[in-house]
Amino acid sequence: MKTAKFSFFLRNKKNVANQWPIVLSITVNNDRTQLFTGLYTDKQKWNAKAKRIKGNDLVAKSINDSLLTILSQARQVSNELLMSGLPFNPNTIKDKIRNGFKKNLGTVESFELFLLRIKSLIPSKYTNATLVKYTNTKERVKEFIKVYRKRNDIYLYELDTEFMESFDVWLRQAYKVSHNTVYKTYQRFTRFIRQEIARGNLDKYPFPDYNLKMQVKQGHYLSYEDIQKIENLEIDLPRLNQVKHLFLFCCYTGLAFIDLENAKETDLVRDENGMCWIKTFRQKSKSRVSVPLISRAVKSLEILRSEKFERKEGKLLPVKSNVHLNYEIKQVATLANIQNPELVTWHTARRSTSSLLMKAGIPLQVLQKILSHKSLNTSLMYYSHTDDEMVGKAMAELEKKLNQNKKINK
Repeated sequence: MKTAKFSFFLRNKKNVANQWPIVLSITVNNDRTQLFTGLYTDKQKWNAKAKRIKGNDLVAKSINDSLLTILSQARQVSNELLMSGLPFNPNTIKDKIRNGFKKNLGTVESFELFLLRIKSLIPSKYTNATLVKYTNTKERVKEFIKVYRKRNDIYLYELDTEFMESFDVWLRQAYKVSHNTVYKTYQRFTRFIRQEIARGNLDKYPFPDYNLKMQVKQGHYLSYEDIQKIENLEIDLPRLNQVKHLFLFCCYTGLAFIDLENAKETDLVRDENGMCWIKTFRQKSKSRVSVPLISRAVKSLEILRSEKFERKEGKLLPVKSNVHLNYEIKQVATLANIQNPELVTWHTARRSTSSLLMKAGIPLQVLQKILSHKSLNTSLMYYSHTDDEMVGKAMAELEKKLNQNKKINK
């Protein structure tokens, strides 16, 4: 068993007032460190045997009382560390004497501090959209705590698997949200929790027996024939014509909405062969975007950059808000006689890019590069659309090759 020993002594380095500092020596087994008490005395007044100031005057009593308080605090810290069962050394005791044991923080209280750290890192590390998402998660947690515990907050150490399981059920029932929305809330909440563990505000992960996985769904995308319908659609209404060409531009470049909105004139580059490229960085992953523009993308680009549409200074394209685009692209899809136009969203364009590339037989690694995914798994899981026609052609090609091999082997 570890035993801590404490002893006061005068350090041999006097101050300008010709007084010596009183230092506490902390020893655990063979390890030793020193803690300055902030107290000073004349050397002749120090009782080296009793480890205290000589005399009964007010100054001596005040210093001796302070030394007794420090010694009592040191012993209390040592006992608490011993009872915790955690490893410690003289420097651990020294740190706890100076800074105390960690403060028990409330879940909502510490989540709000976490949000302040995110806010301070905008735009260098995070975006306002990220802050909004985490703020919404905090509000859901805060609301649930009032329902679950009838309190405004609960301590971090009170979180457990039962809390998370109940939170899951409550989210589904109270807000009628989908499984993946619950997953996203859980994902943001646990990222916050792991930050608190890293900062020393929580000893261990509180939800070891709770696990939730995202349900992988193939997002909606348009076939080449659907895109052709939109491309051939004649629209007299300028606002819908603008949306049509913005959507087509995204279909032929794979740009996400936020990257389309952020695109600057300087992101349009022409190489030595005369080919136009979009060269920038994705806001979501900070990964490099480097996409050559095929003729159909260039056609939409030229229409959008004409005098028909007003662009903000320095911006590559005249982009509306995501809400407007999502509403108006459904109108365009309806006019083009696209099946289930209500399913068409702006992200459909990015997914349709992968549909076109896969159908053209473009390798998956190139698809990953065009869509600027950091992981090939993302491209494979969410964007590698394979329809029945492609499967049929592939199997027909397999049969052809097998038959050829059969003839060779005869």
